[in-house]
Amino acid sequence: MSKSSIDPRSRILLNDSPDTVREKIKAALTDSIDGLSYNPEERPGVSNLLLLMSYMDASHRSVEQIATEGQALSMRAFKEEVAETLIKGMTDLREMYIYFMDAAQSQYLRDVAAAGNEKARLRAEETMGRVRGIVGTDGL
Repeated sequence: MSKSSIDPRSRILLNDSPDTVREKIKAALTDSIDGLSYNPEERPGVSNLLLLMSYMDASHRSVEQIATEGQALSMRAFKEEVAETLIKGMTDLREMYIYFMDAAQSQYLRDVAAAGNEKARLRAEETMGRVRGIVGTDGL
């Protein structure tokens, strides 16, 4: 998984369906070494999947715990477990994203952005007033 790659399969998006998440994890590049271990230099693909799983793991297991507990898993079974963990962990976020990106909610987002814009404008105006006073250009 890589957010800098132009390949859309290289990252998991909040609006990806569960089936898409499964496909992306299944296609993730790993190695043919038996077992699981966290070693970003020698096993970058497996290490990345372990990290992703640890971030979304409901039990808050570390990468080391997940690797130890998954020693007997095949890479296919491990990827299935990673996908299911991500799908469960992202469900609420995905639903909120879809809700707020819905056309009916777009006015709410525009209102929030406008309020933030106004707040930032007032703050910047106040700051620039102080700067002009200090520099001596407040009367110009």
